[in-house]
Amino acid sequence: MTAEGRGLMAEGSPVILVLEDDRKFLVYLRSGHNFSTHKGAIAHDSLIGQGYGQVFKTSSGFDMVAVSPTWIDRMMKVQRRTNIMYPKDVAYLIAYLGIGPGDTVVELGAGSGAMTIALAHAIQPGGKIYSYDRREEHLQQAAANCERAEIPSSLVEFRLRGVGEPLPEGVSAVMCDIPEPWDEVSAARKCLGGSGRFASATPTFNQAERLASCLIGEKFALVQTIEILVREILARPGRTRPGHRMVGHTQLLTTAVSTLQDECT
Repeated sequence: MTAEGRGLMAEGSPVILVLEDDRKFLVYLRSGHNFSTHKGAIAHDSLIGQGYGQVFKTSSGFDMVAVSPTWIDRMMKVQRRTNIMYPKDVAYLIAYLGIGPGDTVVELGAGSGAMTIALAHAIQPGGKIYSYDRREEHLQQAAANCERAEIPSSLVEFRLRGVGEPLPEGVSAVMCDIPEPWDEVSAARKCLGGSGRFASATPTFNQAERLASCLIGEKFALVQTIEILVREILARPGRTRPGHRMVGHTQLLTTAVSTLQDECT
């Protein structure tokens, strides 16, 4: 959201409502509507016209802060039928892919559109995402979630596609989030230029091992698989300690760089 968008909340504005226990809710404001939680309700009309960052009282007397949502908030709150990647993984993958304004990216596995939202923020303005899935219902949901997250339709083109079918050539990066990513390595290599970046997220070690073997066989360089674990630290005067909960295993992240060597036979 732009700096201008962090001013006053208006009809239709997205807002993150944060309770005293740090639970967060993404709400789109509608006049005449109420939002109810386990800590009481709040009228949308009491927020409309007010500034982001203000503290409001619920009907039960609990504090609730109205915060401007980031793209990560929108990504994590999408309506979904499939699992989504966590910010810890998304941030690493976008940084590794090295994408920026004006770049063209292929996304294999549109899913719920959560990763599409993250990629779109990285490549605008002037970039393009070609997002593919083999299931029409996934494409429809991804498109709806991107629209709700206010991603310009000109940035993303959703396409139905079968395994191994040709991809646009000369793209900057390929992001793969499908159960059998090794089936797409050859197509990815053909659409990437020299030094183009490939990244994939898989939940199991067997998948990561098979993918890495295929990438090496297709003459990709710098093939690497990592796992990111995040643990919150409760920093309090005189009693700082690790949190009781952490984001442990989610995905194994495999990355590689395309080369101009001949393919193995």
